[in-house]
Amino acid sequence: MEHSYPTVSLFGIEGLTVNLTVVGMSLLAAILVAVIVMAAVRGADVRRPGKLQTFFEMIVDFVRGLASDTVGQKRADAWVPFALTLFIWMFVANQLGLITNITAEAGDAQGHAVSYSFFMSPTADFTVAMTMGISMVLLSHIVGLRHPGQYFKHWVTPLWMFPLHLIEELPKFLTLGLRLFGNIFAGEVMIGILLGMTHTLGVVTGGLAAGVPLLVWIGYSLMVGTIQAFVFTVLTLVYIGQKMPHEEHH
Repeated sequence: MEHSYPTVSLFGIEGLTVNLTVVGMSLLAAILVAVIVMAAVRGADVRRPGKLQTFFEMIVDFVRGLASDTVGQKRADAWVPFALTLFIWMFVANQLGLITNITAEAGDAQGHAVSYSFFMSPTADFTVAMTMGISMVLLSHIVGLRHPGQYFKHWVTPLWMFPLHLIEELPKFLTLGLRLFGNIFAGEVMIGILLGMTHTLGVVTGGLAAGVPLLVWIGYSLMVGTIQAFVFTVLTLVYIGQKMPHEEHH
């Protein structure tokens, strides 16, 4: 039995396809974030804040502290909405793969049986993780180019440091996305292996053998997903802060 994801050709070009599961899960993560945030701000009362409102205020204060430490106190409030959205979406997206995969069986053009999966963490997809990582690094350079004189001066002051600055910059395009992809993908693979034991050993035997390890691993994956959302957001803010003029950090 082959395991795959439903895809569709982009612009009718063979070989250029879009993973429909990834697209659907990305949209689902965005919808869940919107629903959660609207629930938090609905009926918000400064005098009598509810539990959900209080919890979100703690998250906002936490993200504001991160922004203040990375992009500077003067610019922190301007970057809080972006960082908060990134962190919450990343957290939700990282956890979607903890839900048991919903699959459907179908036949391909050659008549082979294929099991299509309709549930995964979008950040467990290499393309999504790398695209997000590269986009965040490019964003930091765009921010830096708002002050072109100081931006280019940093690269060539002193001139002999240019190769070192270049070597320092290139890994950012790889590590930010690879770190995210590796951790989330590995977690989903392990969950899939443990769930597969019920098919290999039977529901009862496999359930007994994999039940406790599965619960432990899901708890661990929940923590890993949270940490990766935090690390990705912090590094993004750090990279942005590094490209800002020095005086803007005060």
